[in-house]
Amino acid sequence: MNYDEEKLMSHLLMSLKNYHYETYKHSIRVAKLSYNVANMMRLNIKEKITIYKGALLHDIGKVMIPINILAKPDKLTELEYDIMKLHPKYGADMLEALTPLAYLTPIVLYHHERLDETGYPYGLKIIPFSAQIVAVCDSFDAMTNDRQYRKAKSPIEAIRDLRECDAKYNQMLVSALENVVKTNSQIFEKETKNNGIVI
Repeated sequence: MNYDEEKLMSHLLMSLKNYHYETYKHSIRVAKLSYNVANMMRLNIKEKITIYKGALLHDIGKVMIPINILAKPDKLTELEYDIMKLHPKYGADMLEALTPLAYLTPIVLYHHERLDETGYPYGLKIIPFSAQIVAVCDSFDAMTNDRQYRKAKSPIEAIRDLRECDAKYNQMLVSALENVVKTNSQIFEKETKNNGIVI
């Protein structure tokens, strides 16, 4: 990572931390999970680092979402959800404008796309592998942490849900994530009590 890239990433993460701390913590957890899944898939070190950095910034576009929507304690209305769904495009636009980080754009832009074409923003069927990894880890972390309107699921329950959505997620990556969870089972059990997952 060159100096400009490091400085930009630090600035963006600090902006996210100051804007919505829960999203910042979620991004850290997803990055660690994504790195471990990439490692389980035996990707090379350059690919693993790219996925880690892309996962750190996967939700950076949420700094452009009104805080009353981002921090709403209840389920979003249909209109609010439509606004929330703009965050991958907002994040991608930000990275495209920051040349040293532009190579991370595919992860940020496509992390909510699904293999059955039900995702957003474009409903793609062909999705970059790096974005598929972050998608699985993002969904897992969302399920295993409390939200204002629902309690967290256990890691086992979350993996089962990802299995049941077999058309949406790359099941090879779900298996890799399951292995990460099993390998780190003691950490998961301890950290789930504290509403957080650290790997």
